[in-house]
Amino acid sequence: MWPFGILILITPVAYDITRLFIGPLSLTPRGIDRVDLLLANHFFSDDASRNLGVLPTPWGMRVYDAARVRRGLRRLEELWSESRPAGEDPIWADLRSREHYHRARRMTVPTAIRRLGSTLRATGIGPGRSVLKAVPQGAAYLNVGQIGLAIPTFLRWLERRRDVTPVFMLHDVIPLEHPEFVSPSSARHHAAMVTSTVRHADGLIVTTDHARSTVADALARMGRPSIRTFARNLPLPEAFRETGKLHPDLQGVQYFVVCGSIEPRKNLALLHTVWKRLAARKGEATPHLVMVGSPGWNSGGLLDQLEACSTTRRRIHPVAGLSSPALKDLLAGAVGLLMPSWSEGFGLPVLEANALGVPTIASDIPSHREVADSQTILLNPADPDAWETVIVSWLDAGPPSVSAKRSNDGAKSYGLEIENFLSRCATDKGNATA
Repeated sequence: MWPFGILILITPVAYDITRLFIGPLSLTPRGIDRVDLLLANHFFSDDASRNLGVLPTPWGMRVYDAARVRRGLRRLEELWSESRPAGEDPIWADLRSREHYHRARRMTVPTAIRRLGSTLRATGIGPGRSVLKAVPQGAAYLNVGQIGLAIPTFLRWLERRRDVTPVFMLHDVIPLEHPEFVSPSSARHHAAMVTSTVRHADGLIVTTDHARSTVADALARMGRPSIRTFARNLPLPEAFRETGKLHPDLQGVQYFVVCGSIEPRKNLALLHTVWKRLAARKGEATPHLVMVGSPGWNSGGLLDQLEACSTTRRRIHPVAGLSSPALKDLLAGAVGLLMPSWSEGFGLPVLEANALGVPTIASDIPSHREVADSQTILLNPADPDAWETVIVSWLDAGPPSVSAKRSNDGAKSYGLEIENFLSRCATDKGNATA
């Protein structure tokens, strides 16, 4: 591995900004959005950067200079409240004042249009320049957001610019391994992404060794037995590199947090089962459970159950649109983080809780075993009895005292490693075609 302090990049980067461009359509960033934003901020760290943003438009695939991309990134961070203190987050204020269940909200169409329009105005985006003509000779094309990988038309320009080195990030192949956890269209899109990787990629970025193995197997099944791959855990988000602050309104309130989209893969039904049992045992002393995440595919059934359940409706609170600073403060005061997912590509909430010293119970799955520290309790995601037992012990005797773990490298080191990987891929390609 190249030393963090050595910058060897001599290759300009054409960075795909498609996911970030439509970011205003989401209330808050998902894990994939966070890493996309992190790396975009790295490659467009100043207006003078020679790197370019690549975006599909009505005029075809176009590129935009760093200054224009940076304006878009700043506006996106404002919409996601990523730079706003937790106390100024309206979702945080709403959560503190709750006394009973509120259904997780979805963004309305008029709101989505207004948010996207405000980003267009802030960016001043226009027709741009042709990707075929404006991308420098020998550049690297980096696609982290994955959206374009599912649409072959967006990658067709690479066939005419063979000098460009395409490098893609694949976070996981869960839709191919577990199609029961995603919509049929998501499974088809993911298969298309793997096919695009087989056809175009000169390099691949993944987040865990487990992801490296599963992605490699999927690529091999589609006829690509080997590809230069860089496996590296994601860095801790900047908001979580400082201690959280418990709001006075939550002082003395017992609550747990689960973080992630509300969808079958997250196994939230297990927690509902546990909370019904807790309510039967503890009555008014039942702790609260805050479900932080937007409604995802096939979430309606669970949300209907939560809304109709008189036993738990005053104790379970789905929350969509919470900013990273507010999530950090919420986690800081929790009895613990609960992550019972059936499958994960990485498991960023576990890393965040570990960094804050928040006791954590997570499902015993490969990605959690790789990401979690030794203080995390790993349990069978199919065993509600085991989850109930540990949770009750924490409520009766107090949660274990765990130390904060912020040893992983930050965004800058991660960005430099990605730069070095892009350079090595471009060098390999240049040597092979020389």
